[in-house]
Amino acid sequence: MGFWRKLFGSKKNSKEPEATSPYLPEKKDEIEIIFAEKFTQKGGKFIFSEDIKSTDDFFKLIMEENDWKTQDVLCFDPKLIKRFTLDPAPDHFFSLRNFKVLLIGCEYLIANKGTVLICSHQIKNCKLEAMPDFFIVYSGLDNFVNDVSEGMSKLKNKYTDQLPTNITTLNVKNSKDENDFLSYGNSAKNLYLILQEH
Repeated sequence: MGFWRKLFGSKKNSKEPEATSPYLPEKKDEIEIIFAEKFTQKGGKFIFSEDIKSTDDFFKLIMEENDWKTQDVLCFDPKLIKRFTLDPAPDHFFSLRNFKVLLIGCEYLIANKGTVLICSHQIKNCKLEAMPDFFIVYSGLDNFVNDVSEGMSKLKNKYTDQLPTNITTLNVKNSKDENDFLSYGNSAKNLYLILQEH
């Protein structure tokens, strides 16, 4: 898909400047770029991976950077548990805070806000406040949507038989906002996003 080219532009220097016209519509950034800019501006750590091996390497680096062991990682998704060779989540959730990081997939990546749409498929019926302060979100390139409204529409179409519960957006914890009274208690988290090209 040439994600890097979209994000950072082509290396070729064109000698001719692009012609512009006041009658042409304004050129918009692609949805992936909008998300990446918003997410990183808020303090999220955005990691693009071209293949499975790179993803494994990045996951190990995140673990090393934070001095985490596999037993520090909470994950509810059986596919991710198998994929990253983790222990299954405990049956009872009273000890969620004993874990240092939660590894999840996601439903959608919300471009205009730089946030992540999740639901009970990722976090069960747990409150974000009860979860660890760090999240590692694992996603593919097909999860981008423009806004929450589009994400909710797609969610309804995806789960036509039964809409999941506990639908929420996961926000990046921003040190600037921590002193802001209006953002108090909003359950923002320290986020790593590993975006893997399939």
